[in-house]
Amino acid sequence: MVTETHRKLALELRMTAETLIARPSPDTYNQMSKMLAALCRAGMAGTALDCANNTMLDVCDRYERIGKVGLKDSEAAALRQAIAGIDGRLAMVPVNKLSEAVAAVEIYCATVGA
Repeated sequence: MVTETHRKLALELRMTAETLIARPSPDTYNQMSKMLAALCRAGMAGTALDCANNTMLDVCDRYERIGKVGLKDSEAAALRQAIAGIDGRLAMVPVNKLSEAVAAVEIYCATVGA
């Protein structure tokens, strides 16, 4: 991944996380989930991605219990730390694989209504 593409994707990822933290909603949750799913599908793995996904699962579990999307302070901190770790690995993801993964996730979400 070239530097320009890496910077753009890193900024988009960080801004998506910050939007979820500042204005939690089903839409901001879904946007973050889609980005993480695309990274997984593109072949990224590691502790930071696992941490981000686990944090998102905690948020989802709470939503299913109380019907409201929200992050605790500890979850917001964990998500920010995870995104920083993911940022460090973004350059290793081939841009063509990421593009294919984004398309596959979008198609899947469209078929299930997400």
